[in-house]
Amino acid sequence: MKRTLTDEQIAGVVAHARGPGTRVLTSRELTGGTFNSVHLLTLAAPPATEEEAAVLKVAPPAGTPLMTYENALMRTEAEFYRRAAAVPGLPVPGILAAGSDRTAIDGDYLLMTHLEGETWERLRPRIGAEDHARLRADLGRLLRGLHRIRGSSFGYPYGNPPAGAATGWRAAFDGMLADVCADARRFGPPLPVDPDEVLGLVRTRGRLLDQVTVPSLVHFDLWEGNILLAERDGRLEITGVLDGERSFWGDPLADLVSTALFGDIAGDPAFLSGYRPAAPLTTDERRRIAMYRAYLALIVLVEGVPRGYDPQARAPLTALAADDLRVALNLLR
Repeated sequence: MKRTLTDEQIAGVVAHARGPGTRVLTSRELTGGTFNSVHLLTLAAPPATEEEAAVLKVAPPAGTPLMTYENALMRTEAEFYRRAAAVPGLPVPGILAAGSDRTAIDGDYLLMTHLEGETWERLRPRIGAEDHARLRADLGRLLRGLHRIRGSSFGYPYGNPPAGAATGWRAAFDGMLADVCADARRFGPPLPVDPDEVLGLVRTRGRLLDQVTVPSLVHFDLWEGNILLAERDGRLEITGVLDGERSFWGDPLADLVSTALFGDIAGDPAFLSGYRPAAPLTTDERRRIAMYRAYLALIVLVEGVPRGYDPQARAPLTALAADDLRVALNLLR
């Protein structure tokens, strides 16, 4: 699924984004992602004399098999960065240009500012317990600020139907989950339970979703691989929050799933001290989180088929997702 970009294609997209006088001095593909093509570029454009670092992200070409929710992911990501940039202290890339008219290349693209740092996942073995706890609390505070960004409707910004089609969060999330269950039947990955059982259990507890009356901006992919860290003034700090393509307008508690990926956020007191100090999760809130754990686990289990991942190489991840799906359903029961 992940395309390989030629130097000519990169130059063409940059010219479309920044004008024909902009030159690509260097280009290096950034590895780790498996869906979009991502390149770190050095750009120069007259009359400026300084070089500029930028990141170019290009979506797969039209006709690539996708899950239902993956409609217009790059436009969703651009909107996330524009909205999240209003949060004090939250480091997200700036949008230099975005294109979805398919004139420069047969796919959506984003040209963004480059943020310094390495992923938290990569640096984790070198982070001591004290620094780790401090960074988790910092992440909680940043996420609390993100969730103060409110929308006017629930759901994916460019979903089909788009946000606003549902009358409330219960209807929006029911549609989101139903789409993933339909994708599971369409692509046929091995699953530990029938998708209809997942949908039925969530609908049985649907009244809990009615407690969410205001749509918050939710990232929904805040695992350590999407968070950058760098040393500033002698200690590690969060310097980047990336990959907002799965974001939606919904229940802020949904972001407590990927922040504790395949685990229980209640077991992370450092994070919670930053996110909601002195306010332990209630039983109803834990059940809502369980619904979102089931939703994310299903996405992980299904997406490997349309993306053409090697099932054996992906087996450790799918085993974790399958276990977490079982845990989430037991919580709902």
